Amino acid sequence: MKTKILILSIIVLLAVFIAGAFILKSHNNDHTKAKTIVMDVGEYLNDGIYEKNYTTHEFHLEYRSLDPGDILIIKDKIIQKPKYGFDDVTKRNVTRLTIGGNTTWPIVIYVDRDVTNKYKMGDLIEIKLHIKHYDFYEEWNNATWHIWGEFPKEAIIDGKYSGEIIVPASQVKKVG
Repeated sequence: MKTKILILSIIVLLAVFIAGAFILKSHNNDHTKAKTIVMDVGEYLNDGIYEKNYTTHEFHLEYRSLDPGDILIIKDKIIQKPKYGFDDVTKRNVTRLTIGGNTTWPIVIYVDRDVTNKYKMGDLIEIKLHIKHYDFYEEWNNATWHIWGEFPKEAIIDGKYSGEIIVPASQVKKVG
């Protein structure tokens, strides 16, 4: 009887181990399926599902077509003259690139150094962003907010989400 119980226990443990290995393998494979997606500013803004609750102090962002691990290339035109200087929100000297040639709501991408001699109004550029999952708490507007979901890694500045995106110059290139 003890032998049967021992054999049955070993079979159950093997089954659990094999099932766990398959789950781990499929989970790891999900991370290797990262994709590179190209969007203009309008597509990027429309792809996001933003939920902000001022009662529960939660901010959640996820994308319809982007997953953690994906690379997002925002490809659009510069619509204002690039400016370099100190930015009050990011607390850094940055070049401000306002992009969004075919949208009514442009966005600003900050570059971590002076690149005003490389880009001008009307240039078509690509900005490379890395989508990651975040889940953290942060003080904002006299309350502790739960901030979670998918964000560009470049939107987390000094461990906090500010809504701004800062990229190194190597992640921006002129394409037209």
